[in-house]
This record gives sequence, C-alpha cells and structure tokens, in this order.
Amino acid sequence: MKSTIAVALFVFAMPTAHALELLVPAYFYPVDDGVTYWQTLTEAAPDVAITAILNPDSGPGAAFDSDYAAVANAFQAAGGRLIGYVYTGYGARSEALVKAEIDRYYAQYGVDGIFLDEVSNLAQHLGYYQSLHAYIKGGFERNHIVANPGTQTPEAWLATADVLVTFESPAAEYAGYAPDPWTAAQDATRFAHLVYDVADADAMRTIIDTARAHNVGHVYVTDDRGDNPWDTLPTYWGAEAAYAAAVPEPSAWAGFVAGLALLVARLRRRPR
Repeated sequence: MKSTIAVALFVFAMPTAHALELLVPAYFYPVDDGVTYWQTLTEAAPDVAITAILNPDSGPGAAFDSDYAAVANAFQAAGGRLIGYVYTGYGARSEALVKAEIDRYYAQYGVDGIFLDEVSNLAQHLGYYQSLHAYIKGGFERNHIVANPGTQTPEAWLATADVLVTFESPAAEYAGYAPDPWTAAQDATRFAHLVYDVADADAMRTIIDTARAHNVGHVYVTDDRGDNPWDTLPTYWGAEAAYAAAVPEPSAWAGFVAGLALLVARLRRRPR
C-alpha cells in the first residue's frame, strides 16, 4: 500500500509536459550558407524551443574552432539549447575516448549537454551507456543528454538519457513505424524522431502530427537527403518552426491523464 501511495504522490507531483520542441542536427559548417543556417536557428530560438546538435568534426574536433564558437554562443544567447555530438560506435568505442570528447565540448564550447550517437540497444551495452550518463550528470552542471539508437529501444534505456531518439530514417519508412507499447505511459519529452527526405511543408506537418500521435515531444523534419541529410535546414524551415511553436502547452487535465496512465502502468508491473 505504501508503494502505491508513493507512486500516486509522484503522479500528482509530476511537472507539466512542455509543448513540442525541435531537435536540430546542425551539421553545417558556419561559413557561407552555413552561417545563414545558424543565424536562422538563432532568430527562431526566442519563439520556439530548439535544441541544436553541434558537430564540428564527428565530435568536437582536434582543436578549438572560433567560427563554431561564435555561432554557438549567439544561439545560446538567443535562448537555444546547444548539445555536443559524440559517437559511441554502438557500445564498442572506448569510454575513455568518449569521455575525453565530452570534456572538450564543455571546455571549448560551453555546451548545455551531449548528443550520444550510434547508440546500441542491446542489453550487453546498457552498462556502458549508464556509465556515460553518470559521468555527464555527475560532472557538469548543464547536463542534458540525448541518446540516439534511432529505432525502438528497451525501456531500460530511459536510465541512460533525458531524451531517446527512437526513429531516425527517411519519410518513406515512417508510415510503417510502430512505437514500443511501453512508451505510451511515459512523458512525450522523453522521445525524439528525426525524419528526412520529406518533400514539402504539407508532408512535414503530417509527419509532425504523426510524431505527436506516437507520444513524441521532440521532432525534426527536413527535405534534405543523401549521405548527410543534416547539412542544411529544410526549405520549409519557417513553416516548420511556426507549426511547432503553435502546438499548445498541455492542459493540467492532460497532465493528470498522462500521470494516471503512468500510475496504472506501474501498478500493472507490480508482482502479484
């Protein structure tokens, strides 16, 4: 009975969910068109929640880059959240190397968190990602973590990140995507979808609506494609930012219903 009461109190104490946020892989070097893309993100940051992923060279790079620092600082000053890209080789990359790159991001660019890419969803690698989670959360005051398996992932991975990317693929594959049932009882802010090769603004809106129906609170949609579909902003960026910004904050009643669903899910998992 005590555990049930504790869970109920937790439900009513849950923070209200946020409106839709944009998670932008900003993989464009800040010269020429790249500068324009960063300026566009910065201009939008006061009006829509944006987390931009900084990626100088499949990581922080060997040396400090003042061009990246300039656009990164301006973006943060406008209210955007900046996280640094680090790949993990699906759990095979040395923890020491990953941690060293994490350290460089904070020292060189003053990031607000880390984006862990190439994340394995296999059980034997769970401890590896829990260790990285503990390192980031224990070592840095601004410690937002996004982990990218890019596909369905066991519930245990919630202990490795604040946000899990559970879809990263072209639009042609999105219609057939089915989220894991366990995700329905979680807050939408725990999940992100990255969808590329989306033809136009109407298709973009459909993708965003579908993501919201899948209980996803972070999304990014682009018409970019090819080997690196994240090296430009979409041609319909203005429409996408406006559409995301227009998503209303959930009501208190919606928060109660989401909390009640979480309570029911937890009670069902209790041993009989």
